[in-house]
Amino acid sequence: MREEAQRQINLLLQQQEQLAPELYRDLALYLQVLREGLLHGVQQACFHLATQVVPDRFNQLPPQRRQAFQQRLQELVQRTGTLLTVEQVIGLAAQQQRREHRRQRAQQQRMLEAFLNGDGADNSDEGDSRAAAADDGAAPPGPSASGSVHLSLDLPVSADLFDRGLPGLALSQPASQSPAPEPSPEVPADSPSSEQALLQSLFQMAAEGLQASSNTPTPSADAQAEQDAEPAGEAAMLLAAPADLDTRVTAASLPRDPLLQLRWWTHFDRALRRRLRNLSHAINVEMLRLGLAQGLLPMNLLDAVLDGQVDALPAPANLLRLPLPLGQVLGPNAPTEVLTLLLRCSDLEYEQPRLRTCRKRLEQRRRALRTMAKRYRSWQRRLDALEAEHQWYQDHAHNLKPAAEHS
Repeated sequence: MREEAQRQINLLLQQQEQLAPELYRDLALYLQVLREGLLHGVQQACFHLATQVVPDRFNQLPPQRRQAFQQRLQELVQRTGTLLTVEQVIGLAAQQQRREHRRQRAQQQRMLEAFLNGDGADNSDEGDSRAAAADDGAAPPGPSASGSVHLSLDLPVSADLFDRGLPGLALSQPASQSPAPEPSPEVPADSPSSEQALLQSLFQMAAEGLQASSNTPTPSADAQAEQDAEPAGEAAMLLAAPADLDTRVTAASLPRDPLLQLRWWTHFDRALRRRLRNLSHAINVEMLRLGLAQGLLPMNLLDAVLDGQVDALPAPANLLRLPLPLGQVLGPNAPTEVLTLLLRCSDLEYEQPRLRTCRKRLEQRRRALRTMAKRYRSWQRRLDALEAEHQWYQDHAHNLKPAAEHS
């Protein structure tokens, strides 16, 4: 029985080793077709934003800036195209895996130190937030009993959060406050209005909340995630030692194990999505410089949309439409939604039949790989059970020999 189980496992590994080069070629072909049609998808999305959303701003641009914008789009797409190869994408997946592993270890160390110090840092952070929210100089209420509910008429968010925004989009500060920092190189020349700056602050707050509640924060927001206080209920999970880094699932070559190959494919898809997200953010920055964007959404908010944590409104291909329920904050003339560019493989496949055909072929291979992985797991469990039985009977027979000798 053990020999038969081992023979079936070896047979599955041999079959998978023969199919791995074909999967690699299909992934390379998919990326090739994606590179060829990426510029057209970007131009179509930008065309809709410029001509249907803000046509008046686009008409006010001088011809030189419009032509420079077209050239900039081509440069960004060409630069991203050089990174859309199997080797480059899986290399990015390896970087993401190492970064996530370091983040988990750092999070575990912070939680351990917090428990050893009696959560002093968390209490100090809560005290600072209460002090920032109080603007009438009244003393904060005393500590409440366990399980009690405190009702307050304060705003649901502290006022200082509205003073934070993305670089270059911060609100103008009064003369009594410290001067604002100098704008970064990516800041548009025209200063935004107060409504636009407030929108940016709200976008940033929404992104921070989604990031704090996410179980897998993105690497671009690791520094901010490390400052978030975790609830005490997750202490047992966070204090547990993180799993060892398995570099086989992000290696340059496909692993033989069908289970590892499925994980490798998952890391590959995640890295490809990250490439397209980075390109979308770079294009949105360029459109913001020209005044063609309503606002610059944080990248972790884009990740939340891609992960399905935020419900988006229907929008044209490669565009993201989010609702803005801000009528009570900005007045009846406030915008009710924001439209920005977000490249997605599904939208690109919808517009390009060749890419859609490549995706169908890949999905067929994925289904076959899942079936093979299920069989492999079944035989592996059977082999483990047979090995355990063999060890049990062997130990049992070893213990029976001394008893027989004494008798």
